[in-house]
Amino acid sequence: MSSEMITGTPEMAPSALTEDQVSFARTVGLTGLMAVVLGVLILILNAAKARLGVEIGNNVGFTGILVGMALMFFHATRDTDQLIRRLYGYVGGMGLPMSGTILSILPVIISWARPAPEDGPKVIISLFFPFGWACFLAGLFFLMPFCRNETDEKNRKHGLIALGILGILLSIFGLGGGLVVSSFALTYGSVLAMLGLAFLCALVHQLGGADLDGHNPALCIGAIGLLAFIAALIRSLIPGDRPFFIPAGLLIMSLGLTYVVTAVFIVSDRTIIVLTRRELLAYFCSPIAYILMFISAMMASGEYVLFLSSLSARGQLEPIVVNYYLGHLLGVFMLIFIVPVLTMRLISEEKRSGTYEVLMCAPVSEVQVVMSKLLASLLFYMLLWGIWLLFLLHLRVETGKVFEYRPLISFYLALLATGASFVSMGLFFSALTQNQIISAALTFLGMSFWIGLFLFAKLAPEISSKYVIFNHLSFVLLWAESLQGRLHLRDLFIHSSIAVFWTFMTVKVVEARRWS
Repeated sequence: MSSEMITGTPEMAPSALTEDQVSFARTVGLTGLMAVVLGVLILILNAAKARLGVEIGNNVGFTGILVGMALMFFHATRDTDQLIRRLYGYVGGMGLPMSGTILSILPVIISWARPAPEDGPKVIISLFFPFGWACFLAGLFFLMPFCRNETDEKNRKHGLIALGILGILLSIFGLGGGLVVSSFALTYGSVLAMLGLAFLCALVHQLGGADLDGHNPALCIGAIGLLAFIAALIRSLIPGDRPFFIPAGLLIMSLGLTYVVTAVFIVSDRTIIVLTRRELLAYFCSPIAYILMFISAMMASGEYVLFLSSLSARGQLEPIVVNYYLGHLLGVFMLIFIVPVLTMRLISEEKRSGTYEVLMCAPVSEVQVVMSKLLASLLFYMLLWGIWLLFLLHLRVETGKVFEYRPLISFYLALLATGASFVSMGLFFSALTQNQIISAALTFLGMSFWIGLFLFAKLAPEISSKYVIFNHLSFVLLWAESLQGRLHLRDLFIHSSIAVFWTFMTVKVVEARRWS
């Protein structure tokens, strides 16, 4: 039997490998793109007053755009293809900022060129609310992953230049415009200034922080804020037909101080500030920050829609901000989920990942570690409530209604005191266990107890001692009083004392763990 040699193509080793594509992330991104397109289409059809078989409100379009942009941002951070990341980078660095600029300025030019109607003054229209500022913010979200993941130094430099130019321009137009026109500071200027600060902070972060190439941009942030503060102070001292200090001057000086404090927070090398900066950045390096901001925006938008409907139906007495924040208690019940998610990982994650022992071996004290985690979570907690202010700016721009804003000062002081007690309680439960689920569950029960006090105060007889005790401990009633412009130092002291108690207990738990 003859044997035959079977010959074929020689094997070439190693075999060519192709990189696995992130199919799930691309599916999410495509879904987000479809949601954005549908949302924009709904808004266009409603603006054109098209007759459809089914009536779809603008809120559905806004929701589709918001959800779609969130899904596309997830795709931008997860996809490993450089071409797709660069596409998102160009969208964030050029497309969205240009769209925001066009939507903000072009309607103003068109409405200004039209002749004034015979029965009233000329109305100047701008789409900065709700589209313009959202385009700038979305552009920032797409620029950050592009600058972080880009491997080509030239393209990355272009992204960093876009962050810096957009940040400086937004800051100059926001703060400078408010100095020239006081009404501009109360509406567009404050939002532009905060957007500029966000772009500049992102630039410092992408440059490696103040310890590396981000030192000079951080000093630039402080210089811009200091110049704005001095200019607003001088403008307030100059007499005029209308007082500038209240409220435009005070607002610009507050924004300027925010810039200065942010620069100090970035540049300072004090232990407590360095640890707080580390904890605050940890939120934004994980999906937790963006999920919580999305939840806060959804709750605020729902409360705002209900507030507008009741305001147009029967009107409301001043201060109308009471019905916005506490009209349907969406913000109150939001805390049941926000606070546990915000605090569950503070110490539990350190223990689970093994970085807790490394942190405790560093030359830092237990008080500094605990206080840094408390301050970082409290700052982020106040940031979540800052989103609610944007809708009040929209109310002033869209309706032109000059409402009583001064109760907001006392309200946010009450938010700060009660938020410190909530966050410190969650921090204590996070120190008890290395399981984040258990920590979140305990904090959830604690927040349910605080809300239960409000319900018990409604049920208790007014002449009983329980009614007095529940009223003093109920944070909802403290919020209601502060929104009326009445801020009792006694109630602030109670909640601040509760925060000190939980913080003290957390320090003792950390000390016991360290020496065990």
